[in-house]
Amino acid sequence: MTEHPHLFKRLLKNNIFRLNILYWLLFLIASVSMLAMAYVTIEKNIQTSIEREVNAEITRFIGNFQSNQLGIESEPYAFFIEHDGQKIAGNLSEIPQEKSDKKEDKELIEVDAEEIVSDSKIESKGEILGKTVTLPNQTKVFIGRNSYDATKRRRDILDALSTALFFLLAFAFLGGLVISFQSIQRIDRISRVSKSINAGELHLRIPATKHNDDIEEVSRNLNHMLDRIDNLMTGMREVSNNIAHDLRTPLTRLRANIETISQKGKGVIREEADKALAETDNLLNTFASLLRISQVESGAGHLQKEILNLSNLIAEVMDFYGVLAEEKQQHLALAIDKNIMVYADKSLLSQAVVNLFTNAVKYTPIKGRIRLSLTTDKSAGLAELVVHDSGKGVPEEELDKITRRFYRLEKHRAVGDGSGLGLAMVKAIVEAHQGQLIFANDVGLKATVRLPVSAVRKTKTRNKTLATLQS
Repeated sequence: MTEHPHLFKRLLKNNIFRLNILYWLLFLIASVSMLAMAYVTIEKNIQTSIEREVNAEITRFIGNFQSNQLGIESEPYAFFIEHDGQKIAGNLSEIPQEKSDKKEDKELIEVDAEEIVSDSKIESKGEILGKTVTLPNQTKVFIGRNSYDATKRRRDILDALSTALFFLLAFAFLGGLVISFQSIQRIDRISRVSKSINAGELHLRIPATKHNDDIEEVSRNLNHMLDRIDNLMTGMREVSNNIAHDLRTPLTRLRANIETISQKGKGVIREEADKALAETDNLLNTFASLLRISQVESGAGHLQKEILNLSNLIAEVMDFYGVLAEEKQQHLALAIDKNIMVYADKSLLSQAVVNLFTNAVKYTPIKGRIRLSLTTDKSAGLAELVVHDSGKGVPEEELDKITRRFYRLEKHRAVGDGSGLGLAMVKAIVEAHQGQLIFANDVGLKATVRLPVSAVRKTKTRNKTLATLQS
């Protein structure tokens, strides 16, 4: 039942369906107008035909009267002959009186046949159309004709036209629905592929179809654009990888030489060598992180996915890294639902959790508070990890930039604090697992990771463990 309203909304948003409805309404208006015109035309033709026949019969009667050969063809005419108020002949009960609302453009009198027909040979249904003439001897003669048969033919014709138009309109409406559904299916296919690409499956393309229309042309253009973007991104990654790979070997040799100097040197020389050694380690770690990010993003790292207990993994990480918060006298509040299973690479997911937590520790002031929670969104089938610090947060205009490679806030650039790759690594790992990474300001920075829950397990009854660690 819930799909029907959604489908109805999709139809209303579909331009092809709306155009079909517009054309259908225009066709409906044109059809009704055509039926109205047909009704008026047929009605006028019936009136004209009966007038012609009645006038011809009156002319014939007058001719016979002048030649003393009175007589009226009683079939199919209705007539009444009266002289000095006395009925001489006729199959009517009286001469019909002209109605006060008779239209000026109508020559004939209209009267209900049931009111005046007195002869069973004359049809008593419908209306009698006729007119009264006065002969030179003051004899009044009414001659008319019943319009029932002609009216019935008109009604039959209009019924046939109405039925044909009804089926034509129904066919047009159903045809519009079919065309609209087809277009919705094609647009849905493009939308699904776009969402998958946005989720990290950059190799996907919109499937080609046998259609040769504007939607297919848009699909081809999108595929060409995606190929172009993919080539550019691949080129950028290759440049970064090549630089990182080519520099790693000489940096490793440089580190070995500096380490030798540090071991053999004394005093100031040893101190400076140790500083240079630390900076060299930072450079090597940066290049290693850069290579790892590129591998994860490109899929070259061949993720070792398995069904793992995310609840236990986070607990293990916190057991090991919780001491970082203790060193800064920070309050760490954990709220972890038990037995939340995901299909993921354990090593990479651990790295993502570590990066988020250490980032929170880094920017939370001394004696500040860090909240870490793990829950499930059953309706969406997602596990939700939230790491919430109590630092100063991030300017709103920079929230979407903090996951870029080497990006650091301006206030941290001068001190050279960090490489700017930690959150970029988290984003690459989360997207490689078809997840989402969301940042928001909420009395500090709130990082939310949403990952698909493993399909092999139904979410168990929540058994939340609350722990508060205070140094």
